[in-house]
Amino acid sequence: MADAITIFYGAATRDDAEAVSLRRGAPLRLSDGPYPFAEPPDLIRLATTAARLDCLHEHLRSLCGLWAKPPLAFLDAYFAWIGATLAAAPAKRALSEAGQGLFAPEDWSFAALRPLPSAFLPTGDVTISVDFAFWTGVGIVAVELPGGRRAKRRDELERLRASGVTVVELGLADLADAAALGAKLPLEFAAFWRNAKLPQSPFGARGLTIVTAR
Repeated sequence: MADAITIFYGAATRDDAEAVSLRRGAPLRLSDGPYPFAEPPDLIRLATTAARLDCLHEHLRSLCGLWAKPPLAFLDAYFAWIGATLAAAPAKRALSEAGQGLFAPEDWSFAALRPLPSAFLPTGDVTISVDFAFWTGVGIVAVELPGGRRAKRRDELERLRASGVTVVELGLADLADAAALGAKLPLEFAAFWRNAKLPQSPFGARGLTIVTAR
């Protein structure tokens, strides 16, 4: 895989999609903007970590479509998993010590890997659409959700795997709650805060300077 790749996401067709550039060795986290917000977020109103996390949650939901129930359920479970992971005793203790009292454990929420809804993944001369894509810094993780898929979908998933993409196939039960989803996520998702030296946010100047309207 090349050291730098581009993934298109957030639309039903590649031509209408947003683009994000990825670098090997640098995982794409929630803190990594810019995001294609329809308008700049009101940072005065979004003063807390929880409010800003909710803003990202709702923004990502808006890229899935109003009636896309499995993708919306996945995002709900994923953001709940982030909160549950940071609230668990091991993470809470480790992050309280790492922050030396300056940060709360939930401030590391934005270190979680950033989901790219309705992503288009290049595999040789063919581009394959997936429900969600993540970039771990080493490779791509594609999330396959339950729903109406074409008969050739199995061949497409095998082609993704052959190209080095990790494919996570989820059922409805896996979208029911944070614990069920967490049990299916690859190891790269666990302890997502580990290599983040300090809590970061996508709402700083760097993350908002290139915000575009769709």
